[in-house]
Amino acid sequence: MSAHAPSLRPPANRLYAIVDTGCFGSEAEIVTSAVRTLLDCGARWIQLRAKAAPDLAAWRLAEPLRRILEEASGVEGEGDEPLLWINDNAAIASALTTGGPPVGLHLGQDDLPPAVARRFLPAECPIGLSTHGHAQAAEAETDPAVDVLAIGPVFGTATKERPDPVVGLGGVARARQVSSKPLVGIGGIDAEGAPRVIEAGADAVAVISALDPGDLAASCRGLLRALA
Repeated sequence: MSAHAPSLRPPANRLYAIVDTGCFGSEAEIVTSAVRTLLDCGARWIQLRAKAAPDLAAWRLAEPLRRILEEASGVEGEGDEPLLWINDNAAIASALTTGGPPVGLHLGQDDLPPAVARRFLPAECPIGLSTHGHAQAAEAETDPAVDVLAIGPVFGTATKERPDPVVGLGGVARARQVSSKPLVGIGGIDAEGAPRVIEAGADAVAVISALDPGDLAASCRGLLRALA
């Protein structure tokens, strides 16, 4: 693990919930309500993924979320401290951290390189990086700017227009072999598949489509039960 976030560890319940505006919609009230529901159910790592949103619209979605997670921090009996992750946007992650708890930044292979993004972030902000195979995972392991690796897609996924080739459970196991950093499996993971991803070596599972906007609490609790 890098020296930037020495206390960073995956949530004990192993769930990394992604609120994707492509699934939930881009209305601030809906996104805010979804994050509150996930926190109430026990999710501790929550990512805002607003791929299609311009910077100003993404900021207006993200800014209220910092306050919500800050309110949830330090609540007795809740376990792990909650952590908000921002997808792609280093400026928003940096601005949100100023004057508040750390906010994570998640990057893809086509985004700003982690070492460059690190220049724009407070030291305490963790950086996660998507990897899609053994070579990328091994490279991320040696990158001091990277704190968390995501490996995937583990299974087939419909949340990307041009998904990378499926790595399968074997890809998770190979990533685990080359990395000592927190490892998150992502891509097509549902309640049935989540325990298998953990057994293959992931520390947590990131889920998007398995979170049902129509019954978010039930779907979140179902995932948590499967991971228990």
